[in-house]
Amino acid sequence: MKKETINKALRRFGVELHGLGFIQSLKKSDFQQNAFDVQKEILLSDPKVIFDIGANRGDTAIKYSNLFSEASIYAFEPFVETFKKLNDNVKGIPKISTHQIAISDKKGETVFYSNKNEDTNSLLASSKIGLSSDEQVKTIGQINVITETIDAFCSDQKIDSIDILKMDIQGAELLALKGATKLLAEKKIRLIYTETYFRRQYNNQPLFHEISVFLAQYGYYLQDIYSPIYGNGSIAWCDAIFLPE
Repeated sequence: MKKETINKALRRFGVELHGLGFIQSLKKSDFQQNAFDVQKEILLSDPKVIFDIGANRGDTAIKYSNLFSEASIYAFEPFVETFKKLNDNVKGIPKISTHQIAISDKKGETVFYSNKNEDTNSLLASSKIGLSSDEQVKTIGQINVITETIDAFCSDQKIDSIDILKMDIQGAELLALKGATKLLAEKKIRLIYTETYFRRQYNNQPLFHEISVFLAQYGYYLQDIYSPIYGNGSIAWCDAIFLPE
């Protein structure tokens, strides 16, 4: 069995096989790797389709457009004011298309919470966890937004597969994944790059282990975590990459 095949399994437990065959624990410095550089290393062929869910003002979509010149990037952002900024920022980049919808587990319409810091807007109501982030997620308003599922959107747009599924939607990541079960079951998502929490900053928010368990049902495993944020001596949230077996 090749070393890379073995390491693919071992990374789920935070270890790798190196050199002459000894197991080495992953160092904390590994979390400081640039997650975008890692994505480029993992994907042996350049991605053709990238979903940026929770595109905000477009910084990540632009980064992907610079990193992967051949990719069509679908940027989703439901909040009106932020969507305007997104459109302004990606104007003139034809490979980025913008969509003013919220990605969730069903098609329809739902309440969307706007918070003190618009970067924390969410489909979920805010909660307090005793960290400085509590101030940023204070709700200041609500609007109704159109919701769509990943599976339905792909079907409508005749998209057969997604190379990178990026999600930063403030606790609604599991809802989005539940709307992508067809693609997940068929291993049609090559890489999932998502924010995930270890504390419930939002009401009924699924935590890291719940997302991991859900994805494991479809044969996806944790490759690594990136940019962990700590509060009161413990990890509060991080970014993570999941890959299909």
